[in-house]
Amino acid sequence: MNGLTALIPLDTTEFSESAMHMLPLLKEIGFEKVRLVSASDPKKRLDKDMLATYLQDMEPKVAAFGMECETRVLEGEPVDAILAEADSSDIDLIVIATHGRTGIARYFLGSVGDKLIKNSPCPRLVIGPNVEIDLESYDLTHVLVPLDGSELSELSIPIARHLAKICEAQVDLIRTVFPTPAAAGHELIAVDLLDEMLEDASSYLARMKEQFVGLKVTTNVVTGRPDFAIIEHMKNSTNDLVVIASRGRTGIARSLMGSTTERVLHGPDPVLVFEPGEDRSRLFEAARAAVD
Repeated sequence: MNGLTALIPLDTTEFSESAMHMLPLLKEIGFEKVRLVSASDPKKRLDKDMLATYLQDMEPKVAAFGMECETRVLEGEPVDAILAEADSSDIDLIVIATHGRTGIARYFLGSVGDKLIKNSPCPRLVIGPNVEIDLESYDLTHVLVPLDGSELSELSIPIARHLAKICEAQVDLIRTVFPTPAAAGHELIAVDLLDEMLEDASSYLARMKEQFVGLKVTTNVVTGRPDFAIIEHMKNSTNDLVVIASRGRTGIARSLMGSTTERVLHGPDPVLVFEPGEDRSRLFEAARAAVD
């Protein structure tokens, strides 16, 4: 996994700098270079010279972990400028810390962060507005992988397995069962039907567990609407990272990303999220090569 490069956008705020707490993880999983970028914004009185100095002051934090650091001050509309940088051929991951920790802002991701997450052309490591774990002492010991039986969700398995092996982390596989009257063809869900759904989900996770040879893996079948059930599980578990695949970036899916992913991004843990096609990045290629 030589030459991996991570992009970290910073806007001089303390919260954007929380993305820097991911540096030890980036180093551990094989990143050799970090590109710190800021976008000049006259509306916020962020001029080029000030930002250049700011980014230079941040360089030692990257160098402290033995990684090469590049800094760039971008011009133009901040979101467009950062997305163009993320589309560079040498960028393998973008680390995004979103704003909004109080009041209504806590529910909505920061406007810039939200657009970066939904439109980034590469995988994103997201520190959402409701993250509760101690980032200053961040250590990847538990990885949560939500699965729903689809090929899309199973794209998360190679990268989750790879990260868990490198970090010697435990893997938590979860599948939700959400019985509805419409699915059953009745007004009420029969107990035997629910039992069958739970058994099928448990058997499915047992099969997926076989792909994590040599790792400690737990499986959990939970009931309820997927987004709420996963968030509740996150709140009551010790996971440090969620790995989840999202829908494609076209049409309405590009705007919403999928309700489950959108909700998970508001959960208490950082999230590694990617979309079909992005799993061909060098980071994901290395994950697949590790088992070939």
